[in-house]
Amino acid sequence: MTNTPRNGRRMVVYCRISDDREGRQNGTDRQERQCRALADANGDEVIAVFTDDDRSAYSGKPRPGYLKMLAFLRAGHAGGVYALAPTRLYRRLDDGLEFFKLIAEKGLEVQTVKQGRYDLSTADGRRDALRAAVDAQHEAEQISERVRDAKADNLAKGEYRGGPRPFGYEADGVTLREDEARHVRAATDAIIAGDSLRSVCRDLADKDVRTVPRRYKQPDGTRGDPQGKEWTPSELRKMLLRPRNAGLIDHKGEIVGAASWPAIVSEDKWRACKVVLERPERRTTPGNARVWLGSGLYRCGSPGCTETMRLSTAGKGSGNAHVPAYRCRTGTHVTRVAEPLDEHVTNLVLVRLSRPDARAVLLPPPRPTENREDLAATANTLRGKLDALAADYAEDLITRQQLLDGTALTRKRLEKVEAQMEAQAEHNVLAGLPLGTGQVVKDWPGWHLDKRRAIIDALMTVTILPARRGRPAGFQPGVSKTYFNPDAVAIDWKHPG
Repeated sequence: MTNTPRNGRRMVVYCRISDDREGRQNGTDRQERQCRALADANGDEVIAVFTDDDRSAYSGKPRPGYLKMLAFLRAGHAGGVYALAPTRLYRRLDDGLEFFKLIAEKGLEVQTVKQGRYDLSTADGRRDALRAAVDAQHEAEQISERVRDAKADNLAKGEYRGGPRPFGYEADGVTLREDEARHVRAATDAIIAGDSLRSVCRDLADKDVRTVPRRYKQPDGTRGDPQGKEWTPSELRKMLLRPRNAGLIDHKGEIVGAASWPAIVSEDKWRACKVVLERPERRTTPGNARVWLGSGLYRCGSPGCTETMRLSTAGKGSGNAHVPAYRCRTGTHVTRVAEPLDEHVTNLVLVRLSRPDARAVLLPPPRPTENREDLAATANTLRGKLDALAADYAEDLITRQQLLDGTALTRKRLEKVEAQMEAQAEHNVLAGLPLGTGQVVKDWPGWHLDKRRAIIDALMTVTILPARRGRPAGFQPGVSKTYFNPDAVAIDWKHPG
């Protein structure tokens, strides 16, 4: 390496910073100034600047600015490149070799602020450059190992492993941020009670509750000022499903034990929410919110049919307009006008919920043997045993076969305990209602459609039977608006009594 100038060359500058989460480009701006100062001192002209902001050279991900620079140099537009240090240009040996090949083919100059000039026209210069590439990759791998080891150590201790601030916690990942945690609790309770993700998102938007502020990537590749976003159903679902809400730590999708941070909600509540969110029928729900009470809920009663009903239209009402109606998804079975059917089902629900014995009938007390706290403690003990088995094997205290046998037995017991917890987590959507009082009738219109649908689903199965020919008994031409016949609707109560 030398610092001997070769005046008058047309050069480019390459700047890169690996992590610029604040999006301020301070690192790349400073690099450019230093490179330009060196070029001026050498009498060279800088004709282009290529920048990769918030891009790692070791990750292997494409660096747009770097690729543009290589194309620029291959086309013969410049005689070389200035950079802060060789590691700004490459941190992987294969990238370095590709770069050296281009330099050798084109006779390009490489000047660095930190380590001077590499003369690749000599054997010693090429050796020094290759050594620098090897050292850069070695340094990057050491950093990766230190990060990985630190995270593994934190995992073993149940400590926070770093990363963006989680909603509900401070930046340390451990201290509760109560002004956010209360919304996590409320959203968890709402999902358990039958509300949809979309309705919870709307409620959060009404309260101006947004996601954790982040510096998001801009179209030009930089990061803007920190900003929170409105919650989306997918983001909310992801947040509510994270084990950390229950004070649990997970690794690659598996819960491995209790964490060092406090729980926002109890484990049984978190599991109740998890059970609701992971039901297959929720994953297949269309994107647009439902607008009718029984769509996808009421069932077709045609012999041999197992389909549900969808909202369609049938016949023509007053003013020669189509009227909303439920129709079997096959399109060939039963059809029923929607409004009187929904009114009939709603009246039956409200009568059942308002009965004085509603709480006793609909919410039977749990069996004395069902202790959720004991189950949670047992689960954590078994997770700890799995860790102990792995540690014993690492210390050669047990054989591989003993490890496999012990792990299989412990996992089987853990799965059984977690299954018990999830069975208990089938939280009754009726639990939070003012059962046995007239308040139910007053509150019903104000409840979100998803909540009303969940209540109906918890109480009954509604089956629409094929209608008989002719007008039903009691129909009065000019007085009755529809041909609705309650006898053509079968109600199977899920809580007899």
